[in-house]
Amino acid sequence: MTKIKWGQITIITNIRENCDLIPLISLVLILQIASFSAWPDCDEDSNVQTFFDRLSGTWKGEAVTTPVGPLPYDISFKRREPFWIYGQAMPGAAVHHWGFYCEHGELWLRFLTTFRGNRDPTLLQAISITDTQALFKAKTPAFLQVKIRPGQRHSSFEVMHHGERHVLIELKRATE
Repeated sequence: MTKIKWGQITIITNIRENCDLIPLISLVLILQIASFSAWPDCDEDSNVQTFFDRLSGTWKGEAVTTPVGPLPYDISFKRREPFWIYGQAMPGAAVHHWGFYCEHGELWLRFLTTFRGNRDPTLLQAISITDTQALFKAKTPAFLQVKIRPGQRHSSFEVMHHGERHVLIELKRATE
């Protein structure tokens, strides 16, 4: 038996007995490679560059919708590398760490809240990015999505559970 794995596709076959599967396997591999080239790498995508440029800097704002009511939400995003930006907010009972970075051609969000002693970050992958918004989805927990609308002077972060708003953060660029 031979196990061939490419991305999320796994083919288990006995190559010697199933030589007629070789064209099918070749086609699957070609389609996988073609699908990867249709989406530009994170560090080559102008929308990702715009996202990083707009997010950089100091913001003043408020988490207007949260499970415990409105909270102040000031944050400053600083570039650590050309395609890695980090910000930290202290809205009250926790510290929120927001890290956006490119890895293996994909845009990721690493979010950590220290609420109730938590030390485990959540990883979310960008599933769409345009010049006006980025949508991130977690594998675990699968119900979690974060929509970010970065702007020159106003930005919003929306955290969704099961497609419903859980938290909404509204930010205005701080005057420096």
